[in-house]
Amino acid sequence: MTKPLLPRICITATGRTPAELFDCARRALGYSRLVELRLDWATNPAEALVTIPELSREARRVAGKNSQLLATCRRQANGGRFRGTISKQLEILEQAADLGCDLVDLEIESAEAAGDEKVARLRQAAALVLSFHDFERMPRLESWARRLRRFPADYYKLVGTATRQSDNSDALDFLTKVNGRGGEAGRWIAFCMGDTGIPSRILAVSRGSRFVYASCPPTPRLWRTGPPESNETNSPREPNEPAAPGQLDWETLRNRYRAEKLTRRTSLYGLVGCPVRHSIGAAIHNAAFQARGLDAVYLPLLVSDLKGFRKAAERYPLAGFSVTIPHKQGILRLVDKTDRTVRAAGAANTVRARRNRWEAINTDVEGIVAPLRKALRLRAREPLPAGFRAVIVGNGGAARAAVVALRELRCRAISITGRNPSKVARFTRELGCQALSFERLERERFDLLVHSTPVGMWPHTGECALRPEQINARVVFDLIYNPPETRLLELARARGCRTISGLDMFLAQAARQFGYWTGLEPPIRLMKRVALEELGRLTQRVT
Repeated sequence: MTKPLLPRICITATGRTPAELFDCARRALGYSRLVELRLDWATNPAEALVTIPELSREARRVAGKNSQLLATCRRQANGGRFRGTISKQLEILEQAADLGCDLVDLEIESAEAAGDEKVARLRQAAALVLSFHDFERMPRLESWARRLRRFPADYYKLVGTATRQSDNSDALDFLTKVNGRGGEAGRWIAFCMGDTGIPSRILAVSRGSRFVYASCPPTPRLWRTGPPESNETNSPREPNEPAAPGQLDWETLRNRYRAEKLTRRTSLYGLVGCPVRHSIGAAIHNAAFQARGLDAVYLPLLVSDLKGFRKAAERYPLAGFSVTIPHKQGILRLVDKTDRTVRAAGAANTVRARRNRWEAINTDVEGIVAPLRKALRLRAREPLPAGFRAVIVGNGGAARAAVVALRELRCRAISITGRNPSKVARFTRELGCQALSFERLERERFDLLVHSTPVGMWPHTGECALRPEQINARVVFDLIYNPPETRLLELARARGCRTISGLDMFLAQAARQFGYWTGLEPPIRLMKRVALEELGRLTQRVT
């Protein structure tokens, strides 16, 4: 069958009822000319078939003659929701093709059980996507590719679940390899599921994947020519539930990450840590790259263990990356060169690759110094007054940066406190500070309190590491930036303290990172605007 001309991003439409599926698919058509109908998500997939003729007409009207509908009715045994027999599955897919779907997706397990003749008959009805999904691990790609090739198909889809960054590299390298084979270019779809697999979704098209999948974004395009139905409004709507772990919405995949425009020459950066999805770094850095006309992208790189990470990073290859919890200290074992701030703090948050060498700096230090100078009205190079007392809550990488920052401001009285006395003691011995028991905090008075733990970070925004009576400082600086107004800062202001948001630190250190990687002046105003917009979106999702 003649292959249809396909866009590079397919939006997956889901719904429990025919009406829900129709509404989701109709919204999706406002964004993409290719929409997947997950019939297996409907309580009764056979009933959902009635939506296809009208959707097909709607697709031609809204998206033009090159619009395509892809029908999927994945069985529960293979990661879907359809509980029927393979015969019933094939019947539903054939009916979907007869009613107007241009493509159908059939998993290899069903194809092998049905046999060559039935699969060939299905392919006569619509272009066939023959697929395999592993929802637990990364499969042996070449082995499964041979299994898929046993059946003639228009497209082959091979998807595993990433548990480490090297799994993404495996999927991307596989795409490069199969697209170099005669007759196979443009016929494969491959990426990884899960949060760890998100980079492969973003980069798959740049390596030759025929298309990738996305969920419908939260805000619909107002493409209708007639008035909205009685139960509709023009207010933002929630995206449909992602059909697979790690699936991004269309707006994020296309506009933030520019997945359709990336190439093998695109410079790759990212955030290394665990977790990383809470970060707004991707929104800020990608906006900055675009503003400066750079062919670069910033990826979320979920890494629970640094073992093997450098090899995976070099396979991408990464041009640089940010480092967040819990790897700001551990990353030092992998780098080749450090600067003075890294050696003083014993931690790094920024790495760049130069001529196969990794160079690390700590922009958190500058990110802390700049807001402090502004809040305390210190001129350039002016030190803190004699007798200035500071206490840092926490003993991780951010706390180390805070110690170095305060010493750059000539603070001589730095105390460290936390709930784990042994960790606090080890920290103070290493950095030469004074340990303060957590219980004594409410009996002491300080000029500055710096909070460096993740307690209170989104989505746990109602939490606070300190009781009100422990907040005894003229100025309170919470290094958490998401949300910019934490519970700690609310309590501090209620006690008459001046406060500094972690967003100020985040923007200062991100601007320094951008300059370190690119050698260009960062668009700071744009970065701040994007940060506030992204934080606002995150807040809306929670509420």
